[in-house]
Amino acid sequence: MARKLQPVSVWGIEFDALIDETKSMTSTIPEYPVEKGFPVSDTIINDPLSVSMTLYLTNTPVTWLYRHGTSNDRVNQICDMIQRKWFDKQLTKIVTSDVIYMNMGITSISIKKSTDTGYAREISISAKKVRVTKRKTVNIPHYVLKAGETMAKAGKASTSKTSASSTASSSSSSGSSGGSGRSGSSSKSKSNSKKSASILYGAASGLGLI
Repeated sequence: MARKLQPVSVWGIEFDALIDETKSMTSTIPEYPVEKGFPVSDTIINDPLSVSMTLYLTNTPVTWLYRHGTSNDRVNQICDMIQRKWFDKQLTKIVTSDVIYMNMGITSISIKKSTDTGYAREISISAKKVRVTKRKTVNIPHYVLKAGETMAKAGKASTSKTSASSTASSSSSSGSSGGSGRSGSSSKSKSNSKKSASILYGAASGLGLI
């Protein structure tokens, strides 16, 4: 069964002819330098698909005359519409005779006017596939909120602060205990020195030195 032909369209705008089409598929291979002095790679990243086309637009279409008819102002109207679409920066669907490209972002548009084409225009359009992500919200399982082998509830961390008075009292108590120890040792040394002094005094007076 023969495939039904259809005109090339961008933003829903139908053109009269497709002069050429180039589909580009490129990849990026990231490189990481190592200490041995050479780069290594561990993956291949496919870049977004890109398409470049040269389209033909005229006031008196031949192939799609039954769809577009003839008009003295058709080219100017479509060129103005293309410019407005480009300013809107909206994703578009590109339809060719054999492929449909979805979520395409237009990267460049060139409208060529020459004496060879007269009132017609050669329009070059380049587009790139735009990968759109979606945000998804998931529920955390109940067992994740529990901890330990008993799977008890993890609870909340305590946010209470230690009072300054208790800290000060503990510091003062430790300081007082340390001070009493030092005072006791100093009084003991003083009594020992007095005792040794009295023994020396008695020995000296017994020998008649005093």
